[in-house]
Amino acid sequence: MSDLHNDACVPLNAETAHNLLLAAEDVMSRYSVPEEYALQRLMESLEGRESNALNISCGVPMVQASARYFVLLETATAHLKGRFSSAEFDFLLNAQCTPVWTWEPSYSLAGMVADAHGIEGLEELDVGNPLRVFLERLMTLSPLENAVLVDACEQVWRGHSNPLL
Repeated sequence: MSDLHNDACVPLNAETAHNLLLAAEDVMSRYSVPEEYALQRLMESLEGRESNALNISCGVPMVQASARYFVLLETATAHLKGRFSSAEFDFLLNAQCTPVWTWEPSYSLAGMVADAHGIEGLEELDVGNPLRVFLERLMTLSPLENAVLVDACEQVWRGHSNPLL
C-alpha cells in the first residue's frame, strides 16, 4: 500500500454530487449579486470537467476542486500563522464587516484595506505608520496568501477563532 493513497473513501454517486450542487446553489442564492456571480463562475468552471461517457457528473470535479482548495488553504495557513498581529487583523476585519466577503484572486487586499481607510496612496501615510507597514506587507502576498487572509477574516466574522493568530 502506497502512502500516497487513502483507503478512507467517501462514496460519491450521482445523487450525492447532485445534492452537493443543490446545497451550493441554495446557499449562494441567499447572497447578493457577487456571490451569484461566484456560483455562475463555479458552474462554468465545472462544465467540461464532467464526462457523460464515463458517467462522471460535474459534482465529482466540484468535490475534487473543493478538497484541493482546502488543502491549499491549510498549507498556506500554516505558512502564514503568526505573521500578522491582532492589530493588523483589525485593519483587515474593518475593511469588510461581513461573514461573506466579495473577494476573488484578482483583488488586492492591500487595495481593499487602503480603500476602507480612505487611503489613495502610501505617500499619504508617514514611513513607519502601522497602517502603511501593514499595507506594504499585504502588497507582497500571493493570491493564495490573500485567500488565506480572506478565509481567516470570514471565519472570525462567523464567530470562530482566528486560525492565523
